[in-house]
Amino acid sequence: MNVPPEKICLVDDDEAVRDSMSALLESYGMTVETYSSPRAFLAQLRPSDCILLDYHMPEMDGLQLLAEIRKQGLSAPAILITGKGDSLMNSRALQAGAHRMLNKPVDDSVLVQSIRDAIAA
Repeated sequence: MNVPPEKICLVDDDEAVRDSMSALLESYGMTVETYSSPRAFLAQLRPSDCILLDYHMPEMDGLQLLAEIRKQGLSAPAILITGKGDSLMNSRALQAGAHRMLNKPVDDSVLVQSIRDAIAA
């Protein structure tokens, strides 16, 4: 029986991050759709198995985007990623419904396992 690949949506305003993360996840057999901004993602809101959100973006932060995603009825698990995280930010992310918060640079195996854990939860 063929299992369809995990579909991941990645929202990050940094093109280099989008390119490297999507290449990494695709190397693990995942299908990745990338979005350069929260507004671009919200305009194309589609079901996915997991959503990766950058915390710090110019239009709205990852928590605001997560709230809007939930308001729109999308229930896929979300993982927030940040370059400047702390315990308060982590606590807020979890309270907002994020499955996990990861700090950049993210170890490849930790990212992949976090996605698989979020999907399985």
